[in-house]
Amino acid sequence: MSQTSRAIAQVGLGLALITIPSLVAPRALAQSAEDIVQIGGTPNEQQYYRSYWNELVELGSQAAQTQESQQASRAEIDPEANLEKIIRNLDIRELVLEPIIRLNGSSQVFGILVNKNPVPVTVSAINFEILDDDGYLIQTGSAQPEPSTLAPGQVVTFTRVLLTIPPDAEYDLKLSEPTFVISPGQYDGIVP
Repeated sequence: MSQTSRAIAQVGLGLALITIPSLVAPRALAQSAEDIVQIGGTPNEQQYYRSYWNELVELGSQAAQTQESQQASRAEIDPEANLEKIIRNLDIRELVLEPIIRLNGSSQVFGILVNKNPVPVTVSAINFEILDDDGYLIQTGSAQPEPSTLAPGQVVTFTRVLLTIPPDAEYDLKLSEPTFVISPGQYDGIVP
């Protein structure tokens, strides 16, 4: 190796040693809370990621408290949990299969629906099934209450004409699963 090559190598090595420490950010220039990029589409998601970031960079003890309250609020607005609450507060009374006199050989499903929820609920359908006396499935169907949007405490009726179910046969009428079809968007909010 020539003297020139050694000199360049020593200078290059010296520059490399000088620049490596300058690549590490000093503590005073670390990222602050104002530098956080917003991730997530909804305000709840943004809050979740913000509190997670605060916890990572140790910006205070509030991060742990925020995360706990956020988990509690997420449980409150869980759509599936709210749907279950709404369904539990819908009550069907007097579900019967009765003959239709003017349509010989036909029957109708009749029932009463009560909304015990503290919020209005739109029920698109109530599902049922007809079984014979041996327990075999004869027919399935659904009925729509009139009106379909029930205010808190409102009582409405529903009927469904069954042209193929004779009234004199011994059939069992049962609610099927899922019993209710709730219109989308009805269970996004918090149900107390």
